[in-house]
Amino acid sequence: MSDHQAPKRSGDLTDEQAALLLKSFTETLTEAGQIAARLSQYVTVGVRDWESYERLLDHWARQGLEMVHAGRGAIRPELGRISAQLIEQAAGLTGGEGGMREHLHQQIAAAVLSTVWYAGEHHLIEAADWPGDLPEVVLAAVRQAPGLTNDPMKNLHGTGRPGR
Repeated sequence: MSDHQAPKRSGDLTDEQAALLLKSFTETLTEAGQIAARLSQYVTVGVRDWESYERLLDHWARQGLEMVHAGRGAIRPELGRISAQLIEQAAGLTGGEGGMREHLHQQIAAAVLSTVWYAGEHHLIEAADWPGDLPEVVLAAVRQAPGLTNDPMKNLHGTGRPGR
């Protein structure tokens, strides 16, 4: 990451941009509201098994993360692109060159890296404030994560995208 802060955006949103922003948050909030309603139903009818609550809380957390990405991504859209570039540089090859597994690892690592930056910015830590080897650390963590590496499809090649 470069040693400078990104410039603040200026100007106004177009009607289309404002509508798209509203739509993305409305969908996420609607889904989060549905999860909250389900949670309320569970409490009311006496559901007490942890597994049911754990699934709901996981879905709720995912909606929250989608909101973080939508909000921070709208404020700093370049961070998603930069995170993908830095992960690819850390890997030393493109996801397409490395096959489906490499493609998946790079996509997940870029999402994790941008999430770290977005969370940091929430706490007043700019993306440039993080250690320079953060992309390598994130990619290494993704590559060794058992949930991603213990996959019966790991020997498949290709990204599943036509022409790649």
